[in-house]
Amino acid sequence: MASPIIVLTTDFGTTDAYAGVMKGVILHINPAAGIVDLTHQIQPQNIHQAAFILGTSHRFFPAGAIHIVVVDPGVGTERRALLLLTPMAWFLAPDNGVLSAAIQPFGQWTSQKSPLTQRGKEGISSLGESGRVPVPSGCSAYELTNREYWLHPVSETFHGRDIFAPVAAHLSLGIRPESVGTPVSDLVGLSMPEPTRQGSAIRGQVIYVDHFGNLVTNIPAEQLAGAAPKRRGAPGQIQVEIKGQLIRRLSRTYHEVGQQARGQGGRTGSSLLALIGSHGYLEIAVRDGNVALELGVSVGEPVYVVTAP
Repeated sequence: MASPIIVLTTDFGTTDAYAGVMKGVILHINPAAGIVDLTHQIQPQNIHQAAFILGTSHRFFPAGAIHIVVVDPGVGTERRALLLLTPMAWFLAPDNGVLSAAIQPFGQWTSQKSPLTQRGKEGISSLGESGRVPVPSGCSAYELTNREYWLHPVSETFHGRDIFAPVAAHLSLGIRPESVGTPVSDLVGLSMPEPTRQGSAIRGQVIYVDHFGNLVTNIPAEQLAGAAPKRRGAPGQIQVEIKGQLIRRLSRTYHEVGQQARGQGGRTGSSLLALIGSHGYLEIAVRDGNVALELGVSVGEPVYVVTAP
C-alpha cells in the first residue's frame, strides 16, 4: 500500500531554506513519500489565517493525508506539539489554535453550541481569542513526547524540521499514532465571531484577505438564500455595505462589471463586486483590482448585508 501524502502549510515563505529542509528530512526517512505544498505564504505568525486556509482546504485531499502545519510563534516555549487524528486526515501542529477548523466546521467556530462559548469566557467578539476545547468525539490527539522519532539535537527554534517533519515521515511508514506520545483530551481553539441577523439584515465582518486583495467575510452562502443569482447573467437581490460603500447586487464571477458603489455623502466609488467565493462565504472584490488596498480594509472590518424580502 502506498504511503499517505504529506501536506505542508507554513509561514516560511520560499526565500529561505526552511520548507526545503523539512522536505529533505521527510525524504531521508521515507524516500518514497509524496509531499504537497499547500502554501508557505501564510503571513508570519498569523495563526488565524493558517487555521482558515487549513480548515477550508484539507477536505480536498485524499482521506488519510498527513498535514504538517508550522505557524508557530511560540516555538521552543511550553506550548505542546500535537498529533490530531480525525476521520478525514491526520494533523501535526503546535497547540496554538491553528487546528481550530480541523476539529470543527469553520462556520461553527463560535456557534451557540461550540465549546468555545461554554468555557466561561463571555463576550467573544474579536478574531484571535482562544481557549481550550475538548477533542471532539471520533477524533483523538497526542502530545509528541516520544523523542525516538525526532531529530537530534532538537533546535529550540525549528521544530518543523526536528519534530514535526520526522514524526510525519515515520507515520507515513506505518508507525502507530499512539507510539508518538501521550494522549490529550483538549487543545487550544480560536474564536470566530458569528454574523448576526435581524430580520433581513446581517452584520458580519472581514475574516480573511487573499493574495488578490479580495475580502472574505464570515457570512456563509446559506445565510444569503434567495439572494444568489439563479442563472448566468442574472443579478442576485442584495445590498452590501462596507466602509460606506454600497453594492446593490450579488455577482456570479470576479470579472463582471460591478455597479458603481455609492459612498457616504453621494461620493461614487469604484466598481465593487459582491459574490460567493470558492470557500462558500460572501466575498467583496473589484474587477482586475485589489479591493483591500483600494478601500483600506483589513481583517475585522464590519460588513452589513440586507437581502431582498
